[in-house]
Amino acid sequence: MGIFSAFRYSEWSLKRKLFGYMFLLATLLLLALVTGLFLFGRFDSAGKNTYEALDIQLEVFEKDVSTHFDMLAAAGIHLSESTTEFLEEYLAEHGLSFDQLNDAEAEIAGIQEELIENLRQKMLQENCSGIFVMLDVTVNSSVANAECSRAGLYLQQTGYQNSDESILLYRGLSDTGKRHGVMPHRKWRLEFRTDLFPNYSEIRTLGSARPEDAYYLTDCFTLPGTSERAMLMVVPIIGTDGTFYGVCGYEVSESYFMTYHAQPTKIRHLTCLLTREEASLDAAAGLSCGVSSGYYRAPAGILRAADADDGLTCFTGDGISYVGVSRSLALTPNNAPYAIAVMMLKSDYDREVTKTALQNIVLWSLLLFFAVSCCIFFSRRYLSPILKGLEQIKSDKRAQAQSPIPEINDLFVFLAEQDRKHEASLDALTQEKHTVQSENIRLQFKFEQAQVAYQKAQAEYDKAQEDLSAAKQELDRLSYSRKTEIDPDDYQAFLDGVQMLTKAEREIFEWYLEGKTANEILELAGIKQGTLKFHNHNILGKLGVSSRKQMLRYAALMKQQEQGGLL
Repeated sequence: MGIFSAFRYSEWSLKRKLFGYMFLLATLLLLALVTGLFLFGRFDSAGKNTYEALDIQLEVFEKDVSTHFDMLAAAGIHLSESTTEFLEEYLAEHGLSFDQLNDAEAEIAGIQEELIENLRQKMLQENCSGIFVMLDVTVNSSVANAECSRAGLYLQQTGYQNSDESILLYRGLSDTGKRHGVMPHRKWRLEFRTDLFPNYSEIRTLGSARPEDAYYLTDCFTLPGTSERAMLMVVPIIGTDGTFYGVCGYEVSESYFMTYHAQPTKIRHLTCLLTREEASLDAAAGLSCGVSSGYYRAPAGILRAADADDGLTCFTGDGISYVGVSRSLALTPNNAPYAIAVMMLKSDYDREVTKTALQNIVLWSLLLFFAVSCCIFFSRRYLSPILKGLEQIKSDKRAQAQSPIPEINDLFVFLAEQDRKHEASLDALTQEKHTVQSENIRLQFKFEQAQVAYQKAQAEYDKAQEDLSAAKQELDRLSYSRKTEIDPDDYQAFLDGVQMLTKAEREIFEWYLEGKTANEILELAGIKQGTLKFHNHNILGKLGVSSRKQMLRYAALMKQQEQGGLL
């Protein structure tokens, strides 16, 4: 309204006023358009859009990783239980104890002969790059480092196509593998080395627990003799009598993780990382993946984290920086929480920020140019005939003037008629002037009479004020008299209790002082009767009074003191 009043009563020309109104209208329309664009996120910052996209991608990646390792843990527990059942049946059938398997090459070969087909089928059924069973025995306990050497089977996939042709024997008897069409790996060894097995001491201590409570995800390590990095989901193999038979589980290699967890996304060069949860992310201690189709920059070394804008985190590594989000993820009950992160190259992020800023500048410029151009065009088209008509009105020949605007032609006729009426009205106004002067004299006399009546009324008002002052003094005397009837300690406890009331209780207390009923307070506060009773109980308890009547009596005295009525 203030803007419209300024346009209406300012000294601006008609042209400027019309331009102002047009500009105001265009501005309102543009504001409506911009509001709609804001609601659809068109003007969101690049940082906010990036954070939302990466956060959604992080949820997808977290769900994928959590589901994957949960399934491997369940499969590992089942593998441990089935292996325990097989070993105990085998030992009972051959009349052996588990310790007698040491140096028993034929018996170990028989166990591997029975296990290899089962392991191959389980590996093809699960999402993994390898499967293994390592028994706590050795073929030859007399060789050097025999205390670290353990017999068992370790199968690996090479192509991740879940086919028999892609399976190789990494550990175990080569003859057994060849009989089953599993060729030895180029870095094949007969037995495992526990000193090279990651986290073996921690896993060994879990041997007293049930398999469903004892599964463990090892640190990321390089497979001996290769350049392949992997993590192992390991489950102890425990006998029914508590004997530690060894360990089994599944392998997830770096290349398998990269292929299996590749993310479908529109984010260029997306990088996903799973590693140990620390102040900085150690890429070498974890596994990473990228987009399902396209290039991603695999992180290396330590990524130092620092806060960025819009909830994002800046991860700086050796010669390269990322922008992303991260969170904690618990994968097993025996591991410390892991950290998962979804990142994009900071150079891509900076490019997106610049692109968004330029787009917004161009868009705002176009909107402003459109608004000003429309105002200028329509104001000129509309004002030209009006201004021409005004010039004709100011001329002496307006009676013969014509305008393309019907309203201005009507104005010419109206002004001519007004001129004729003006002269007749002038005479009537002169006569009316004399009549008004006479009436003015009469009214002046009445005004003087009214002044006398006013002075008399003023005297009566002064007397009423004196009576009011006397009544107030009497009221103060009565209030003081009532104060002497109230116990000072109870009243002081009441005053202290007022300060202890919560915001809701104080609001209800004030309503009682205003004379509101319980039903009115229920409606004002928008609460249920049980809630009001609860507040009433708390208010009376904090004020140290037994009834609402006593509370109102104390409150009346308090109000009187606050207003200075009592000393």
